[in-house]
Amino acid sequence: MSLNSSFVRVPGTGELYLAAPGTPEPTDATSPLPAAWTGLGLTTSDGVTLSRKIEREPTEHWQTLTPARFILKSHELTVKSALQESKAAVLSAYFSGMVFAETAAGSKKFRAELSTIPRGDARALCVDWTDQVSDTEVYAHRLYLPRAEVTETEEAQWSRTQEARWGLTFSALAPPSGSTVLAVWLTNDPAVLAATTPPAGPAAAAEK
Repeated sequence: MSLNSSFVRVPGTGELYLAAPGTPEPTDATSPLPAAWTGLGLTTSDGVTLSRKIEREPTEHWQTLTPARFILKSHELTVKSALQESKAAVLSAYFSGMVFAETAAGSKKFRAELSTIPRGDARALCVDWTDQVSDTEVYAHRLYLPRAEVTETEEAQWSRTQEARWGLTFSALAPPSGSTVLAVWLTNDPAVLAATTPPAGPAAAAEK
C-alpha cells in the first residue's frame, strides 16, 4: 500500500493577488510578491475553489458503438472565491475594471461609473496557500496564471446580518506569443516529487 499521512496537506491560510496581465512569474512560492501585485484580502472560510475541466467529444462509427478516440474540444481552468473586503482592488475586479475617483480635490467624496458595455479585463493572478504542519514544517504553494479574467460574479447581498461579499470566478486565458503555459505551480513541498520519501522529522524539514 502507498498510504502516507505525512503527505496530507491542509491549506490553512492564503490569499489571492492581482497584477497587470503578463506580469512576470514569481521566482518561488515563499518570497513576498513584488509591488506590482495587489492582495485581495480576506475571503470567506471556504477559501478558494480550483476547477479544471477538459471537454472531449467521442468519434462515432458505423462498425462499433465504442469510440476509437476522443477529440479535444475545450480546456478550462478556473479559480473561485468570495472576497470580504470592499476596497478598490476587489470592486475593480468585480465590476470589470471600474475605478473610483474623487469628485473634487479634497472633498473625500468618490464616484465610479459602470458602463452599459461590458469589456474585457484581463489580469495576472496568483493564488497563495500555506500549510504549517509544525514550526519547522511549513509548505508554501503558489499558483500563477499569466492571464485570467473574471467570467462569473455571484450575487452580492447587502444586509445588516452579514458582511458584503464579492464572489468571483477567474478563468485562465490563452497565453500570448505562442506560449503553451496556461498556469504555473510553485512550491517548496517535497511531496510533489514523483519519487519522494516523507520528512524524517523536524530536523529534516528544517534542512529544506
